[in-house]
Amino acid sequence: MKKFSSNIGIIIPIIVALFNIFLIANPTEMISAGKDGLLMWFNQVLPTLLPFVVGANLLAGLGFIHFLGVLAAPVMVPVFKVPGAGAFALLSGLTSGYPMGAKAVAHLRKTRQIRQEEAQRLLAFCNNAGPLFVIGFVGVGLFGSARLGYFLLVSHIAAALGVGLLLRFFSPASVEMVTDAGFRRAFKAFRDFRREHYLGFGQVLGVSVKNAMESMVLIGGFIIVFCVVIRAMEISGVFYYTGGYSGVLAGLLEVANGAKMIARGQEPNIHALAAAAAVISFGGLSVHGQTAHFIQGTDIRFTPYLAAKALQAFLAAVICSLLLLNYGV
Repeated sequence: MKKFSSNIGIIIPIIVALFNIFLIANPTEMISAGKDGLLMWFNQVLPTLLPFVVGANLLAGLGFIHFLGVLAAPVMVPVFKVPGAGAFALLSGLTSGYPMGAKAVAHLRKTRQIRQEEAQRLLAFCNNAGPLFVIGFVGVGLFGSARLGYFLLVSHIAAALGVGLLLRFFSPASVEMVTDAGFRRAFKAFRDFRREHYLGFGQVLGVSVKNAMESMVLIGGFIIVFCVVIRAMEISGVFYYTGGYSGVLAGLLEVANGAKMIARGQEPNIHALAAAAAVISFGGLSVHGQTAHFIQGTDIRFTPYLAAKALQAFLAAVICSLLLLNYGV
């Protein structure tokens, strides 16, 4: 194992050096790819994701997690064997999109609202693509159909929840059942938090916007870098040798570019849509790099998360295929 790690430690710098040489040798194409990544971030990711990120930060800062944690406990505890606060991470991931589910799980763990094992399982099924991306960008924008976008979204969400249900059986610890979870108890939890951590709305808003912009800049950087990497692979002919799997390979790196390549130049069919469902659910190394950043400083492990995303991708492809076989493309 030590020898393997040592070899990897030598190989990675060599690959990075060769990549930089390739950038210098092909400046026009690489600059164009960087601009494409920047425009994708500015025109599509920033306006759709930023409001959700600010809103999620506001809710966390104002104590909404504690309110929701009490109300959601009767569902989250028996179904997923995690505390009710996990509902905030699940909703953040399903509405805001990558990588806000990971950011929410990391926040819950850093504030000690969930245990390490619970955070590990939550991360596995709460970090997901947002509905605007799946329906608008992939469904309508790439496949020309909102109906197909809804099929992809249902497949994506069902696969995520399926992973959560499967992982509950691997939980070594039990979570205390909550019987008193009414609005009165939820409001009490909210008031208790506000008394202990009082900040004016202006302060919370300022911190929320600041943190959101920092997150958005990080996300933009990852998108630009992986757009350049994918263009370099196109120019070097790597995708030529992968044939019909080039879109899937690109999707393993960056989800939006992968979906574009899968949909490019062909009518929607069950194979392309199943591949798109898998790519969307896996997320790509660009998203996983962002996830690794957000879970830094916690005891959440990255490798089990990556395995869970691979399982989610498989389930999404199967569910999407079954939907299309029953309802048609």
